[in-house]
This record gives sequence, C-alpha cells and structure tokens, in this order.
Amino acid sequence: MNDQQPDVTAEGKQRSQQRLQIIDTLKAPIIEMGRNFEYEVVENYDIGGGPIHVCWIFKPGSESLPDMRLGFICIPEDEESPQLQFSLNESIARAMVNLIDKLVLVVPSEIMTKKISDSIESMPDKSILQLRKYITVLTPSTLVSKSGVKGARERDSLQMGEVI
Repeated sequence: MNDQQPDVTAEGKQRSQQRLQIIDTLKAPIIEMGRNFEYEVVENYDIGGGPIHVCWIFKPGSESLPDMRLGFICIPEDEESPQLQFSLNESIARAMVNLIDKLVLVVPSEIMTKKISDSIESMPDKSILQLRKYITVLTPSTLVSKSGVKGARERDSLQMGEVI
C-alpha cells in the first residue's frame, strides 16, 4: 500500500501541473489583447473571493465615475468532467465577491462553450441577477482580432471608389 501512495500523489501533482499549463495557455491571448488596448491588466486579481485569472480595468477618466472590471476566468475541465458544474458555480461566486462587473469564462473548446451557455440559460431567470446577462462564454480563438477582415459595406464602398 505504501507503493501506491507516492503514485497517487505524483499523479495528482501531474494533473495539477497540466491544469495550470492549460490555464496559462488560455489566458495568454487575453493578457496580450488587454495590453494592446491599453487597459490596466491584472493577473490573478483577488480582493478576497479567490483569484480571477485576468482582469481588465477600465478607468473612465473622471473621478466621479467608477472603474469597470471585466474579469476572465479560465475553465480547463473537459466537457465530460463531473467538476464542470462546480467550476462554473465557483467562478460565478469568485467574480461576484471580487466585484467584477462582467464575467467572461474562457474554455478550451466550442463544445464546452455550448454546454456552459446551456447550463447558464437553464438557471432560474427570476432572480435579481440574470446570469445570462452577466456572463459571456468563449474560446481563445474567438478573441482573435478581425481587423483585416472587411464587411460587405466596406467592400462595396471600396469597389465603388475604384470604379470612376
């Protein structure tokens, strides 16, 4: 039995390391994008409710207006994990206690996006806080800037400008 104890401990440490690596991978584009937009970016933002992986703080420039906090929490569990609902509930509680104005859950796959969104939609909507308005769920790939992509109106105006 003593031989199995180190194996279980080592396996738990390895899982924990993998989870931390996935979280670091998920939050890297968020940090970069926040810095590019020149927001104040705080990693592991925590005022007592547990860490928010990344927080963007918007300062409106007027002392009479409050700062706005957009919090990002990464959920690395896979869609079949029994811990997924626990992670969702814990993330919501951490965000509320840390006074986050809008919560963005970052997940590794589109399947998880759908599963978590469905879970949020199924929560009662008669409460004071409507979670579907407070929480956004996305993947890191949806954070990619589309600055090089032109919409239909832009293309038409460019084409019209060329035809003289």
